[in-house]
Amino acid sequence: MAIALLLTTGLALLGFVVTSIGGFSVASSLAARLPAAGALVRHHFLLALPTMLLSLFAQTMVIFYFIGTGRLIKDEVAAYPEADRVVILRALRRFKARTSPVATFSLLSAIVVFVLGGAVHTRVLPSWTHLAASVAAITLHAGALIVEAQVFAENNRLMDSPRDYARGEGARSK
Repeated sequence: MAIALLLTTGLALLGFVVTSIGGFSVASSLAARLPAAGALVRHHFLLALPTMLLSLFAQTMVIFYFIGTGRLIKDEVAAYPEADRVVILRALRRFKARTSPVATFSLLSAIVVFVLGGAVHTRVLPSWTHLAASVAAITLHAGALIVEAQVFAENNRLMDSPRDYARGEGARSK
């Protein structure tokens, strides 16, 4: 599951990059008043919509993944000695603290880019707002991909053997 979520985050990031490149062709065509501008706008929108939806899906699922695996692990370690449980629960809180903000801001950035694109298209806002939001979304998704990959790897070690993880982390913190 972790690999699938990382892949969807990566695909959303790729979608933002490709859609942004398409946005530059739209902007240059509109600036040059080319007849193909309408088709390019449609193409840009048809890339943007699935990119945004993929981002929303991926980042929402990342948040739920850590809620779900956290619950499973908490149930499994309920009978562990207190010292081991404390190490594991601290790790679970750390995982959520690292992934929830980047996932939340990434999915919000996807929504903002999409909404600002509509506002720019209807000439309510200047085009630089959409460009700035797009750059922010790409940056946030790249950061999310890095953070999520690191935390998924550590979470997988914890899920493989909670007792070994607790003993290894407990030894490191002393």
